[in-house]
Amino acid sequence: MKRIVAGLSAVALLMQATGLAWAGHGCSAPYCAAYAPSCTVSYQYQTTYQQVQRTVYTCVPETTEQEVSETVLVPHTRTVEQQQTVYVQQVKNVPYQQTVYQCQYQTQERQQTVMVPVTREVEQNVTVYVPRYVQETRTQTVVVPEVRQEERQAVYTTCRYVPETVTRQVVSYQPQMTAVCGPSCDSGCGHGCGSVSYSCNYVPVVHNVAHTVMRAVPEQHVQKYTVNVCSYKTVNQPYTVTVCRTEAQTQKQKVLVCEYQQQVQKYNVVVPVTVPVVQNYNVAVCEYVPQVQKYNVNVTEYTPTVQKRKVNVTTYKTVPQVITENVPVTTCVPVYTACAPHCY
Repeated sequence: MKRIVAGLSAVALLMQATGLAWAGHGCSAPYCAAYAPSCTVSYQYQTTYQQVQRTVYTCVPETTEQEVSETVLVPHTRTVEQQQTVYVQQVKNVPYQQTVYQCQYQTQERQQTVMVPVTREVEQNVTVYVPRYVQETRTQTVVVPEVRQEERQAVYTTCRYVPETVTRQVVSYQPQMTAVCGPSCDSGCGHGCGSVSYSCNYVPVVHNVAHTVMRAVPEQHVQKYTVNVCSYKTVNQPYTVTVCRTEAQTQKQKVLVCEYQQQVQKYNVVVPVTVPVVQNYNVAVCEYVPQVQKYNVNVTEYTPTVQKRKVNVTTYKTVPQVITENVPVTTCVPVYTACAPHCY
């Protein structure tokens, strides 16, 4: 809509400017019919403010006092006598009779045949072994260590540090101002750039930096050293050992010989005997007897009662209000420069 209004305004201004040019020219009408002005036109935005009235609706709260009736339950407590049947525990003695078996001990005489050991002395020939120790010379083979010295050489590597200059690339960031063009007017008013703003950006920059590093250079060295080499050789060595030898000898000696003979013995034993015995006893028997008991119970009853009370009720109503506002109106105005009319 704004673009249409701006276009109509530009056409009206152009027609008005053309009429003024014809009126001020001294040429006759037939020659001015082929009038062709030679001038340049540029466009610019012009903002004016107009007062506009509009209606605004606001909500205004109103609080009124109203009487409300409500039904409430009023409690009333009264005492009511009730009865219940309970079972009371009673204990009574009941005679009982039972036969039990008791264990009684009796002494009885018994006999048994036992083997009784009898020891007697008997002379016998006994072969015994008498030890005899003899010294004997024997030969054993042993391995004897033998140490000799040998000269050897070893190669070891050492590192020598040499300074060296190395060039490396380092990235740093530098601020740079960049121009940003605003939105253009594409509504027939020209293709010029709008407002220009600047932004600060950081741009990476690569620098070559030279610094000195220590580089390790390996060097080999030869060193001679003497080591002890151990070798083993076999040697026969004599040694003396004590050997125990036994000799069999026959000797006479008296030996105790144990023999067993049968013999009958009598002894008394205690034997348990079970005897039945009748016992009389009383047993306490528990039984329950019904019994009526009375007791008082508090019963609460509720009676509905209508009560009236005043409450604050807040309502909202919409109130219209006319306000005046300044509304900005932007139009595209043509600007003419050095118009030179010609008649043909």
